[in-house]
Amino acid sequence: MIRRYTSDRDKAVDILNNGFLRAFKKIGDYSHTGSFEGWLRRIMIHAIADYFRSAQAQIKAQAVGEIPEYAHYTDDNNQLEYKELLLVLQQLPPTTRVVINLFIIEGYAHKEIASLLNISSGTSKWHVAEGKRILKEQLLAQRSFDNNKPV
Repeated sequence: MIRRYTSDRDKAVDILNNGFLRAFKKIGDYSHTGSFEGWLRRIMIHAIADYFRSAQAQIKAQAVGEIPEYAHYTDDNNQLEYKELLLVLQQLPPTTRVVINLFIIEGYAHKEIASLLNISSGTSKWHVAEGKRILKEQLLAQRSFDNNKPV
């Protein structure tokens, strides 16, 4: 789950370790009334949000133009494999990637995302729209590239 939020393996390990540390500290708070997986997932989401909130100044400095080109091919049916989708998601600017993951994949509302990341709901909506636009452009460019490659 954490690898969807960052392309840097070391950062992902740091976030994971921080999340497990929080879980161990709060294990006494687990009430055994819901799924343990859901409880742990929520803690990991907060660890991810805290990491990105603390690194927000650096994230804002990264421009979309600095993102490397995505040059991976789809299969014959133009279906994206999970690993390929993960690679495309990792091409997004960090804050946009976090918001896209929270909104589309995890199912959080814009208000919840705004609270987690200390941004406005409007900013959350903008990141979703911008992320969709970038992903669409990348996928269309990839399909165009795939259709033009020699057999």
